[in-house]
Amino acid sequence: MAERITFPELDASAFQHPQDREATENLRRIVGFERVVAKFIELRYERLLYLFNVGSAVRVGENQYPRLHAMLREACAILDVPQPALYVTHNPIANAFTFGHNKPYVMIFSGLLDFLTDAEVFAAIGHEVGHIKCGHVLYNTMAALIRDVIAILGQLTLGVGRLIGASIEAGLMEWRRRSELSADRAALLVTQEPRVVLSLLAKLAGGSSRLLDELNVDAFVAQARAYHEAGEGDNLDNFYRVLAEFNQGSHPFTVERARLLDEWARSEEYAAILRGDYARAIKQVKIKVNPL
Repeated sequence: MAERITFPELDASAFQHPQDREATENLRRIVGFERVVAKFIELRYERLLYLFNVGSAVRVGENQYPRLHAMLREACAILDVPQPALYVTHNPIANAFTFGHNKPYVMIFSGLLDFLTDAEVFAAIGHEVGHIKCGHVLYNTMAALIRDVIAILGQLTLGVGRLIGASIEAGLMEWRRRSELSADRAALLVTQEPRVVLSLLAKLAGGSSRLLDELNVDAFVAQARAYHEAGEGDNLDNFYRVLAEFNQGSHPFTVERARLLDEWARSEEYAAILRGDYARAIKQVKIKVNPL
């Protein structure tokens, strides 16, 4: 394809999904949430997770998996994000994540790399860089250890922390699911090829190394649209979907992610960003003051 467009000074609000924005606002309104955030930072769980994750992984660089390194560099240039560390760890599960509030790092599982094309790997890296761009990393890192943090708070507050812990955990999981929708949009901004991101989502939903040549992306998108249309106007069906997604864990249903991504790829909002018409981040200007 032609050279990809970059988005200098891109502000995350330009592509943040409304559900992500709403879930973030709801999360911050939960009683006790700011205290949990402060305690998480104080206990330096970020450092613990870093040592645990990178101790048995390979760090990507110019001389180590240079293809991945070039993808990371380009994704960061497109989204205007400082380049984080990137690691590959041996794990058969098709997954990737981004942790580390102060020093973000991306971890890609070998299971993900083994059945994606280079274009799809690029989309996956763009998705993770999108989490950094949107400021998701602190809450994502918290979500991985929220039960431990709440347990410690409960001990320090004679059990009061446990009383508010359930609502904080539920709010954090809901936010985490909605944050994925913004990161999917970031993947599209990076690849600038909707079909690549949709193919990635199809493989995450039900890809098989043995049957990849038979996976039909168009049929998967049609399935996603049909799934949505079948429940429109049915309150009971919508209730069951919400309940099922709640039990799904950290991610929304993949077919729903595909539908929302496909819709956004056809939207004027996405087209405007490609034209360079997007919200730009306000840069802080340091003013030097001479002493009197």
